[in-house]
Amino acid sequence: MNTLCVLLSFQPVVDPDRPLGNRSVADWVSDALDQAAPGVPRKSLGPFLSCLDLVSALQSISEGFDELVLAVDDSPFLRIDVLHQMRALHREYRADYTFADGYPIGLTAEILRPSILPLLAGWAADKGGPVTRESLFQLLSVDINRFDIETQLSPVDLRSRRLSLTADSRRNRILLDRYLGEVSLDTKGFLDVLDVTADRSRTLPATLLVQITDGVRQIPIWSPLKQINPDALTRRNTLSRQRWNNLLDQALAWAGDLTVMPSFWGEPSLHPEILELMTDALAKPGLHLCLETSGLGWGKVDLDSLAARHPTNLDWIVELDSDVAETYQKLRGNGLEEAQAFTRRLIALFPSRVWPQTVRMGENENEMEAFHRHWKEEAGRVIIQKHNDFGGRLDRAKPSDLSPWKRHACWHLARDLAVFLDGTVVVCRDDFHRTQPLGNAWTEELSAVWDRGDRLFERHVKEDWPEVCRNCDEWYTFHF
Repeated sequence: MNTLCVLLSFQPVVDPDRPLGNRSVADWVSDALDQAAPGVPRKSLGPFLSCLDLVSALQSISEGFDELVLAVDDSPFLRIDVLHQMRALHREYRADYTFADGYPIGLTAEILRPSILPLLAGWAADKGGPVTRESLFQLLSVDINRFDIETQLSPVDLRSRRLSLTADSRRNRILLDRYLGEVSLDTKGFLDVLDVTADRSRTLPATLLVQITDGVRQIPIWSPLKQINPDALTRRNTLSRQRWNNLLDQALAWAGDLTVMPSFWGEPSLHPEILELMTDALAKPGLHLCLETSGLGWGKVDLDSLAARHPTNLDWIVELDSDVAETYQKLRGNGLEEAQAFTRRLIALFPSRVWPQTVRMGENENEMEAFHRHWKEEAGRVIIQKHNDFGGRLDRAKPSDLSPWKRHACWHLARDLAVFLDGTVVVCRDDFHRTQPLGNAWTEELSAVWDRGDRLFERHVKEDWPEVCRNCDEWYTFHF
């Protein structure tokens, strides 16, 4: 069987010249492939502009080969024995596609039969959005029963940990450094170490929530705003443009890349300089912006030029909650037609970047299927969000409980920082009474503020839940 190893690149390796141990990331990957597939020719591809670009690139180099072994160039801990097992599995069952499940990202590869690429190319032509390491599997999932697929199962199921042992961010480079001492163990031993060292997984934040205004245009019945800020409908305090830029510059210099959500307990359309704030943010390399909005108050904001300049690093979440006028009025008040019209305006300007959202409650439970079908057809994506009772501070309203059976350390504590207008930093949006402040973003370095969260995370790992976390139901959710 003629085999080709393909080294895929989806984004640049972070700090490529900084060694991992005594070798570069590139040398780690190359050495692993040399041992896993000795004498097999190798090609490098990427980055890719689209899914079709990815599939076409694979087609262009696959002639004469029966098997493509696909690895990613940011994966220094690629497991040689697992790749051997996957190749044997792929050949024994003459599979079209073989992948691994239950392992952390970065430990395994994919194996593909080139003859299926023309079919994938047809589907890829209609797929928008960014190209990721999951793109091939997503394409196969369009009609997954059409293919012979084999799965290499991990002996230790680590899916719930969402670990990425890759060199694609400063967060994950720190993780690589923390596990360098154990990587020489056999795969089962290494996975066992990963399984019992959750305390190492808090590295750097991935999401920065920023309150740019303390006012809102609506107070939905699922929101605790009446407890936090009873005057939110009339308040109009805002964050200055200079302070906004200073905060983002400091955060990016430290963390390297971030998703910023300027909707923290406030409606972004109320900020008089919202277009300028968005423009400033999107000009910063490594920053991805996500705005969550009611969809109200955007009529005079010129988003056309913004869409032309930044089509891929800006996402929108529009809180609709219902398409039925009577239900919308009960849940949110006036504004359904304006919110729907704004959602459609966004879909036209930012295709594949708009997420109509509903919070699933008893009041709108019977509308979920119709809401999903409607906006899935128009936007291509929908968010059905579970109801959050904010640790018992609101009445429970979720129709069913889908939480995992065993509680783990909170994703928000591991990945988020949230900054109020006065600079107070908390670990998540649910701590709206600021019971566990980590410090102040206007007077301290963010790195020092972040480090104070380590003690709280260690308590979570030990299943010692602080009071504000004790009854929380958001620990298994996360933003970005």
